[in-house]
Amino acid sequence: MVAVALTFLNGCQKEDGPVQHLIDNEVQPQEVVLNVYSENGYLVFKNIEAVDSTILVLSKMTTAEKEKWEHQFKFKSARAEFYSLFEEYDTLPTYEAFLDFKNKWIDKLSFNENDPEDCSIDYPYATDYFIPVLNNKGLVKIGESLIKYTKKEHIVIKNGDINALDNLAENIQNGNVFVYSKDMLKSALYYEENDLIHNFSEDNPFGDPNPWHQKTSTRKLKNELRIERYRYYEYNYQTNQYDWVRGYTIYFKQQAQKKNWLGRWVDYKTIYTFDDLSVKVGNELIYTFNPYTPLVSAEVSPEVYINLYWYVNRTPYDPYNIPPMLIRPSISISILTSCQGFNYELYRVDFIEHSGFPGSGVPFNPPPAY
Repeated sequence: MVAVALTFLNGCQKEDGPVQHLIDNEVQPQEVVLNVYSENGYLVFKNIEAVDSTILVLSKMTTAEKEKWEHQFKFKSARAEFYSLFEEYDTLPTYEAFLDFKNKWIDKLSFNENDPEDCSIDYPYATDYFIPVLNNKGLVKIGESLIKYTKKEHIVIKNGDINALDNLAENIQNGNVFVYSKDMLKSALYYEENDLIHNFSEDNPFGDPNPWHQKTSTRKLKNELRIERYRYYEYNYQTNQYDWVRGYTIYFKQQAQKKNWLGRWVDYKTIYTFDDLSVKVGNELIYTFNPYTPLVSAEVSPEVYINLYWYVNRTPYDPYNIPPMLIRPSISISILTSCQGFNYELYRVDFIEHSGFPGSGVPFNPPPAY
């Protein structure tokens, strides 16, 4: 058993408070120790709040920092295994090589079996949120309960006995194990809305206002500020009751296109660059971020996302009173951006709903009254 103290940034989740995706390297962390350790190759958390806070911290880390953190726990994460498999996938030279790769890793990865021409791959587990804290077998322990994710199911072992996996039918019958299908998790429990906040059409420096900023006759770039809001209920392994979970993620999305030899606009893998990013959400402080590395889009989904802010709210579950989706807060963002097809010539886009927000060339919006 390996016990490691984890520190995280001020502003992490309280029962009814915000969780921020802090993006200012200059912010000094307030040290808080989480009761998280590893046993039998998987992580063990005191409660769901510790899981939320740890995922928040990991979302801030670089890949190298995540690997160092995982090494301290002697723990191989699902994230690390998938990244390793993706690196192998990303160098496949032919469709035949892809078929060999698929046959080799059919038990580890998810493939689109309905379209033989779709060469995309996906995470193997029936969850996206918990991927950073799952081991490469899909296991994590929260409170007394051991949870296992597979490609199709979410298995909860109430007493934490991993041996229950060897005889699921008997343990399901005696009430020690609950199994939820992936379809049930996504359709019955989960409701999501993804909305455009702004498309920066007025910031097109290369022509008429247009969401697609065209640099040349063969290259164009689209920038979007979006919010993903969600609501679902889940079992709280600390209180042994269900919680309503509501939250949202505000993010900056970039997508580039080029003209192919047939004259059609198509998505393509490229390198996106950005700098001098300032963000303010609601009444929070203004955070600035000057990244030290560009973002490379994936081949199968050639777009990138910069997470700006994350908020989670938990309340006791009541099946007769479904809480409304959380309301979008006011937000301001200013960012220098470009991509490889634009020869890395950075240009500024912004969207401002706060007074005195920096980086826009307008010091106060609206102007102060004197």
